[in-house]
Amino acid sequence: MFLLLVGQAQVTVLDGNSMLAVAQSIVHDGSLAVPPELGVRGDDGMHYSKYGLLLPLLSVLPVLLAQPIGALTGRVDLVEAAAAASIMPLVAGALAAALFLLGRRLGAPRPAAALVGAGIVLGTYLLPYGRDFFTEPLVALGLVVTVERALAGREQQAALALAAAVLARPQSAAFAPLLLGFLALRGAGLRALARTIPPLAVAAIVTVAYNVFRFGDALEFGYRPPVDPGFTTPLLEGSAGLLFDAEKSLVLFAPALVLAPFAFVTLWRRARLTAALLLAMFALTFVLAATWHSWQGGWSWGPRLVIPGVALVLVALGPWIGARRRRMQLAGALFALGFVLSFSAVLAPPGMQLIDREPGTVGPQIVRQYRELPRLTKNSIAAATDRSARDGDYRNYLALWQANLVRQVGAGAVLPALIVTLLGLAVLLRLGIELVARLRVGA
Repeated sequence: MFLLLVGQAQVTVLDGNSMLAVAQSIVHDGSLAVPPELGVRGDDGMHYSKYGLLLPLLSVLPVLLAQPIGALTGRVDLVEAAAAASIMPLVAGALAAALFLLGRRLGAPRPAAALVGAGIVLGTYLLPYGRDFFTEPLVALGLVVTVERALAGREQQAALALAAAVLARPQSAAFAPLLLGFLALRGAGLRALARTIPPLAVAAIVTVAYNVFRFGDALEFGYRPPVDPGFTTPLLEGSAGLLFDAEKSLVLFAPALVLAPFAFVTLWRRARLTAALLLAMFALTFVLAATWHSWQGGWSWGPRLVIPGVALVLVALGPWIGARRRRMQLAGALFALGFVLSFSAVLAPPGMQLIDREPGTVGPQIVRQYRELPRLTKNSIAAATDRSARDGDYRNYLALWQANLVRQVGAGAVLPALIVTLLGLAVLLRLGIELVARLRVGA
């Protein structure tokens, strides 16, 4: 609910526009082709998105439902983008719920599991990705559900969740051996292991068919040199960047990670195989990101490519916190710090810093992001009476849907935006009070 209130109702990043274009092409033309500037030239001369198929498919329904409103307003493109963008807060909410369930499965009390589930989504650099049109939150959701279902003894459901992650981002297929190894070591029989094959096989077949359709090659994903040379970064170089770079440090953008070593000591004593699985999945995510040619994840907020691994590591904080108040307070404080550090990327587009990029930077800077807020706020206020702002560069304005609506419609949209925001806050407050009461009862 909170992420819907602070959503941006637009798709701004190149990756997101490429995937949205696939959904729009399906709805309008019954095709998978996208404009040349958003894709890679295919085997048939058309251009296709190089990103996973799941997020575009999930966007088809919102884009379809947006057609009547778009026709009435005369701005079909804007309404379609807003409808598709609303998917991401829902994905983030589902991720928080899945993290809560996994925390409970690991033995965390309800309050601790709830704190960690909400904290990972809202109290780390994952926060702005709960509204940006990237696949990492969707992959994280698939992997978290995979682990939770595997621990529950639901092997086929675990495989289905992993299959979804593969369709969202094909590199997720690298996690399949970890899942199968975990199930085998846990004592799952041949029948249980066999149940994991059909979902994973379907994901593989769909991925291969998508590659053949687009590029005429089962192993061609659209990542071509020299633009996308692949896994070319030395591991030590990428690791140093992900750990220590001021614009990409994992610990800086997810402060609660400093508690992870203590959490895994506790989890290792209670469930070594589970702890090993979570660590292995994080390590695989980290290595894939560190060795990718753009270990920075492009110009994005924090170490974007490691988001699924961060979620899997931090979920172990729940059992470590247990019923201990001081640990709960410490974890809460670190999640609150993470929220403060990343909330500026919710208020303002991180791409704003590309307009006047500072030399030597590999990503948006936290301090500068806050420093630019007064200027962007002033621009957004002025846009209410400036019709030329409608087609202005979105990076010069606040990234909230309220600001975007006023910029596109004019001053007449201020009152409706305010009313909807206040109603949303009232609902959020009511839900928060009920949730706290339930957690206290179930503690």
